[in-house]
Amino acid sequence: MAMSAPLRSLEEEVTCSICLDYLRDPVTIDCGHVFCRSCTTDVHPASGGRPVCPLCKKPFKKENIRPVWQLASLVENIERLKVHKGRQPGDAAQEHCDGKLCERHREKLHYYCEDDGQLLCVLCRESPGHRPHRAVLLEKAAQPHREKILNHLSTLRRDRDKIQGCQAKGEADILDVLKQLQEQRQLIVAEFEQGHQFLREREQRLLDQLARLEQELAEGREKYQARGAGELARLALVISELEDKAQQPAAELMQDTRDFLNRFPRRKFWLGKPIARVVKKRSGEFSEKLLCLQRGLREFQGKLRRDLEYKTVSVTLDPQSASGYLQLSEDWKCVTYNSDLYHGAYLHPQQFDCEPGVLGSKGFTWGKVYWEVEVEREGWSEDEEDGDEEEEVEEEEEEEEAGYGDEHEDDWFGTDEDEESLGDEEEEEEEEEEEEEVLGSCMVGVARDSLRRKGELSMRPDDGVWALRLSSSGVWANTHPEAELFPAVRPRRVGIALDYEGGTVTFTNAESQELIYTFTATFTRRLVPFLWLKWPGTRLWLRP
Repeated sequence: MAMSAPLRSLEEEVTCSICLDYLRDPVTIDCGHVFCRSCTTDVHPASGGRPVCPLCKKPFKKENIRPVWQLASLVENIERLKVHKGRQPGDAAQEHCDGKLCERHREKLHYYCEDDGQLLCVLCRESPGHRPHRAVLLEKAAQPHREKILNHLSTLRRDRDKIQGCQAKGEADILDVLKQLQEQRQLIVAEFEQGHQFLREREQRLLDQLARLEQELAEGREKYQARGAGELARLALVISELEDKAQQPAAELMQDTRDFLNRFPRRKFWLGKPIARVVKKRSGEFSEKLLCLQRGLREFQGKLRRDLEYKTVSVTLDPQSASGYLQLSEDWKCVTYNSDLYHGAYLHPQQFDCEPGVLGSKGFTWGKVYWEVEVEREGWSEDEEDGDEEEEVEEEEEEEEAGYGDEHEDDWFGTDEDEESLGDEEEEEEEEEEEEEVLGSCMVGVARDSLRRKGELSMRPDDGVWALRLSSSGVWANTHPEAELFPAVRPRRVGIALDYEGGTVTFTNAESQELIYTFTATFTRRLVPFLWLKWPGTRLWLRP
């Protein structure tokens, strides 16, 4: 069995340096070293006639040898302890033999030569090669090194404790983040479930309203068909009688001509509306609800996709790239076109000289980013209000034509009434309204920061520009040739979503979330916001 370090150290203290076994009948000599009594008799006298100590080489007298009874008792106790641990007496010599001994003298190494850096036994120390050197006891020589090791060990233990502390803190932080993520997972599931429940309830409510309208329309249809059938039956009976009367001979026909008009008077016929005013009105309101639903869902989907997938960034314009025709605001967020502003002033190397363009100061080489450009045009708001008023007037006219303003549900018509149309006049008015002079346009989008800025530019995707062109007459994508677009509503605020790795630039109506156009390309250079403005009375604002 392996011995513990204290027991082994104690065993070395009770080992004879001559026989390398436990001290048997231990005795001490004049110098104080202890040996077996039998081993001291084997020590031969030196040249002076007196024996010398094998360890310190000091002479001693044999008559001064004294027994050490306490040490003998200690040896017996150690032997008993070794027996209990499964070791037989006499194994100490074998252990010393198995340990490191002097290769030359096969003696135990007790000294360390500081000059040669070697371990020495007693005989090596007295040899001519090491006698002039400084030799110290092995334990004493090892003490400074042991202290260095202990100091370094203490430093390493502190490092270990520090690492363990950092690991414990890191593990706690990881557990906190994992717990937070689990809570967020539960919140996401709960929020979506709540949203699904809300949408299901709204869906069921709309479907119920639609079912009630269908039921009312079906009931009205039955009444309409029944009353129409009754009216047709009445007229059929009258017509049949008159047809028979018309076939009578003249003599028979002329017998009752005096009461003919009284018997067959001309009556107004019934021609009711197929759809009740209330049902038609509620059906129109339901159509408006459907449009609101579509618009709301588009806005919700667009905003959610934009907020969850894209990072909204605040961008500004680079004044050194702005053309001399453009005027920037102090915060570099707004640009205005002024044809009288250009005076041929000094141009920066990165400035547009001919084209009224300007680039953003912030570029992108990765990620998904989003920003908006608001087009502020003089007269646009008034035009929209006029358009709304015209639409309201048209709706009122349609309601009047459909009978929404009548007090009675059923109408009776005579046979001589004719309808007249004013379609030709309306078409002429629409043609006059569509005639509009295009004073200018603007472009919003992205461009490579290495875009050429001198001379006239085509500003196409092949040149490194991906943009929309807007004017009073329409919207176009700057493809080659230009592709005219037809959004449902003229965009006043254009959303620009750049997916650099995905290679897409998507333009939307930031107010209605309507998709306007998507460019697809492979981006390898730095991209920056791009604005081009040649439209008097127009401002472009970067949002946010």
